[in-house]
Amino acid sequence: MNSLFKENFLQAMDTMRSHKMRSALVILGVSIGVTTLMAMVSILSGLALKIEADVSSSDNVVVNLVRFDFLGGDVDPAELAKRPDLEPEDWDIIRTEIDSVRLVDFQQQPQGVLYLAHYKDKRTRPLSVAGTSPDFPRIYIIPLAAGRFFTMDELARNKRVCVLGKGPLEDLFPNEDPIGKRVRMRGESYEVVGAFKSRESLFGAFADNFALVPFTTYRKDFARPNDQFVIPMVPREGFTTDDVIADVHGLMRGRHKLRPGEEDDFALVPADRIQGFVEDITGPIGLVLTVIASIGLMVGGIGVMAIMLVSVTERTREIGIRKAVGATRTAIMGQFLTEAITLTGIGGLLGMIAGLLLARLAALVIGLPVSMPWIWVAISIVVSAGIGLVFGLYPAAQAARLDPVEAIRHE
Repeated sequence: MNSLFKENFLQAMDTMRSHKMRSALVILGVSIGVTTLMAMVSILSGLALKIEADVSSSDNVVVNLVRFDFLGGDVDPAELAKRPDLEPEDWDIIRTEIDSVRLVDFQQQPQGVLYLAHYKDKRTRPLSVAGTSPDFPRIYIIPLAAGRFFTMDELARNKRVCVLGKGPLEDLFPNEDPIGKRVRMRGESYEVVGAFKSRESLFGAFADNFALVPFTTYRKDFARPNDQFVIPMVPREGFTTDDVIADVHGLMRGRHKLRPGEEDDFALVPADRIQGFVEDITGPIGLVLTVIASIGLMVGGIGVMAIMLVSVTERTREIGIRKAVGATRTAIMGQFLTEAITLTGIGGLLGMIAGLLLARLAALVIGLPVSMPWIWVAISIVVSAGIGLVFGLYPAAQAARLDPVEAIRHE
């Protein structure tokens, strides 16, 4: 069996060398389809990883206490409007009384409102301003480019201090140390105590255009009626997210005086749900893109069938001679199927390499990580070889059914 396959493979290679243009067209058609498929899968996988990293924004395991489930919870808008806001008191009690929580932050920011920061004759691009607690940089791992983060003392004293993102840092202080300088935001003067490095987010420079202030100061200078509130928490060593959820759930139901059977008027969202959220977004997109890419493979397969039928017609006399000297129908079919599989297999291998290179190029341009699940590498090779098998089956059967006498007389 191995010797027969080897013989058929070598004969397929001889045929390819004899018909270079025809073979190249088959290989090109299949490789284009595989290239498209591999590039789409790689880019989509990288996009999913980037979205997950940007949404979680932290290397820590985080549980978010929010007013509603922002990852798909079904809440009636009228009912949502009745829900109480999260308060600094909630943050303080969690921080001091919940043993399963190691780090906890309180965040408040306006929805869709952007501000400008001014320093002398310079101003920033529109930026978002949020109020946080001193635990923010310990939860969300964004390294500082200069200075420090504000302290609990500055939080307690409502100090007008701020930490700038990379965007306003470059806009206001491109060639000087920002620490100790004073910037104006919404008519008030803030001392710059620190500045972050780039977040390297999916949203590019926009994600770096922010400034953080103590939430006590934010509530004095920036608070609006429709502000967003989030209390992110990191479990203490030895505790799980389920422990944190259980402890904080009981605490909040008590603070909101909810009776048994009443629905929660808050939500606890663990970070591991982000993966499911991303899959809900990218799954349907990936399915559509895979179907589109598969159309290209089908076109390549039809090309294989057409060219193999031409090959059978051209080699009718050769087939007749082979059958006359004892070649069986199985051997004839094997010869043409091996030729078809070899052509599409080479096309699939070249397409896989080209797809990975194209995905890497796109990743460099767009700024996405390159991700290629190895299962898709195997699938691409198997599918390309399978195309040769499926679409080469009919031409091979036609060749095997030829009558040897009529085939030999064919001109």
